[in-house]
Amino acid sequence: MQIGFFGEVMCEHRVDGHGFGFGGDTLNTALYLHRLSRQGGREDKISVHYFTKLGQDQHSDQLLQLLRTEGLAVQAAQDPDKSIGHYWIDIDECGERSFRYQRHDSAARAYFADSPIGGKTALEQALSDGSLQALYLSGISLAILTEVDRLRLYAAVKAFVERGGILIYDNNFRALLWSAATAARWQRQLLPLCRLVLLTDSDERLIWQRPDADAAALSAAALSAAALADGALSVVLKCGAAPCWLASRTADGVALFQQVEAERVDTVVDSSGAGDAFAAGFLAHYLTLSPPFSPTDINAAARLGHQLAASVVQQHGAILAPRQMPQLL
Repeated sequence: MQIGFFGEVMCEHRVDGHGFGFGGDTLNTALYLHRLSRQGGREDKISVHYFTKLGQDQHSDQLLQLLRTEGLAVQAAQDPDKSIGHYWIDIDECGERSFRYQRHDSAARAYFADSPIGGKTALEQALSDGSLQALYLSGISLAILTEVDRLRLYAAVKAFVERGGILIYDNNFRALLWSAATAARWQRQLLPLCRLVLLTDSDERLIWQRPDADAAALSAAALSAAALADGALSVVLKCGAAPCWLASRTADGVALFQQVEAERVDTVVDSSGAGDAFAAGFLAHYLTLSPPFSPTDINAAARLGHQLAASVVQQHGAILAPRQMPQLL
């Protein structure tokens, strides 16, 4: 399975006294999935490719060197007039994070804008030439783009899915990037193209403006809408430390619902990247399966996601150092 990820990579300023690192929702998931794919002899089953745009500044060069050292396949054009964005993590007493950003000059936001008229970006080429079987996008992947560029990406993705490609969507929502109404409109537009949808309960509340919805009500509404969308075979609602909700279509079209308990963590140090890590763990098992998916298959994928997320929240930063990576497969 050749899977591509598209999004923005940023410089992550650390609160643990260790300078800075790098992060970004789709990068976090891509890198963790890449690491997991090298455990248990799965290199021949999953191959991860990351598409973005960087600057030609020192941080961009350091990032490229880091990812190449990891062995992640990166296709990143470099713009001499741009840089990568920066974010700062603030941690409360419970380990919950909030972010501050500086990303106005981020090269990834101009990923499509600077390509020649009639030409294709590396991502569009990979989607059209059959070199990818799956694509992972997030709400942030779309939110960083202009509306014109979102439409261009959507056209490429729609054609990719029509040719048999697999679309995986995570609803990651950042109110500083776009409005809830715009995020909701684009989510409705993408769901019919998706085979797998990963939703986060807190983001669903923000997108659909339901701040008081409890987990049970939210899960029923969100999972029903997504599971009944054409092509959405599996839906996951991530609920932090609470059990996640799963829905999957069976061969006869019935949607089966279940919950999977999260791993117990005594002390949460930093929740940054936990949802992204869960997605990587889930995909590490999910992408080795063939539909229709059994409840046991989906349950096993969720358990792997919870295990990786539990390791991530016990360390600072969105991406674990390689030496901290748990052996899960």
